Amino acid sequence: MAFTAVYGYFELRGRIPDEITLFQDRVENIDFGIPFTQVRVSQTDAEAARVSIDHAKKADGHIRFSMAGPLSVTAQNCGSLQGEVRLFGWLPCKKIRIDIRKGTKVMPAGKAVGLYIHADGVMVLGTGRIAAAGGEEQTPAYNKLQTGDYIYAVNGRKVVTIRDVSRLVQKNGAKQMILSVKRDSGRIQVKLTPVRAADGSYQIGVWLREDTEGIGTLTFVTPENQFAALGHGITDADTDLLIRLQNGGLYPAGIDHVVRGKNGTPGQLAGYVQLGKENRLGEIENNTLLGITGQITNRAYQYQEDKACEAACKQDVRKGKAVIRCQLDDQVKEYEVEIEKINLSSKDNKGMEIHVTDPELLEKAGGIVQGMSGAPILQNGKCIGAVTHVFVRDVTRGYATFLENML
Repeated sequence: MAFTAVYGYFELRGRIPDEITLFQDRVENIDFGIPFTQVRVSQTDAEAARVSIDHAKKADGHIRFSMAGPLSVTAQNCGSLQGEVRLFGWLPCKKIRIDIRKGTKVMPAGKAVGLYIHADGVMVLGTGRIAAAGGEEQTPAYNKLQTGDYIYAVNGRKVVTIRDVSRLVQKNGAKQMILSVKRDSGRIQVKLTPVRAADGSYQIGVWLREDTEGIGTLTFVTPENQFAALGHGITDADTDLLIRLQNGGLYPAGIDHVVRGKNGTPGQLAGYVQLGKENRLGEIENNTLLGITGQITNRAYQYQEDKACEAACKQDVRKGKAVIRCQLDDQVKEYEVEIEKINLSSKDNKGMEIHVTDPELLEKAGGIVQGMSGAPILQNGKCIGAVTHVFVRDVTRGYATFLENML
């Protein structure tokens, strides 16, 4: 009985979100369906935010409401409330934050776009051995540089390409040199001495990468012409680390064909990207674990009110039918999916599990394919999220993130 009680406590605790988002001046109908739980917030803070909650009770300077059944909530002022969730109304369980944001609409897109990322320096993929002129192997960068480092200067000279690094290494010769490196959230100076290789060149024994490009799906555009895409960050193909962004651009992409996925082997959108300054659609400003964001500058891709809909909070999402909007050829279409699981306490980009049910999408792609990440999901007239991952063992299923994570 004790084991069952403890298991039940942590199972309920895991279902409780750390954060609830409400939009200003919008009636939110919330049904968490979490029994035996009650939220307590300061009455003073609630009055400052002008929050109205049906069936809430006031006592001892606090407002209490249950998470077991449906609630109707409105908030008139933006801000944050700190609350405490208690089991049975008395057993402290978890802290919770209620964020009230300005209400917004978004224009769901679903168009395939090209992404070109300039890293914030030259990325270190790893270190290696050099066959030196004398015949022995040497490793000058071993235990000095590590995977995920970014070299941004050599001997005080800024570098942005592998060619820059190579040129300065040759100029330095066999003397000790100083590399300025970004590592995690800090900056360090690394001293190492190049080795003269068998071909006569000087080398530091490091594998490097500078730029990244690919195809993804544009999720939405806001009234301020801010965009979001992918639903997950752009990572290096070899290291799987999030790329530090210096700048980047959004470009038109065309889809030639779809490599159909099958269980064990995800498919992909195969196409081309129209690079060049004249084709640039916008500027990529941020690369985060929850997607890329930036500013749309091309008028054809900017926000249009007649194509917009309300942005949904995670508590608006319901199990059942929905549609995803994506481009598999020369046009954007909507395809039916089923939302099978919802995890309101998810902190990553896997808050929903979806199942492709649309016969046309299954015929064309076999399910979810690479390049479809960022495809917006719509339900009950609202944009609720975006596709982020495919299940390798069952390509008809995958993960999606809540839209509020991308705003």
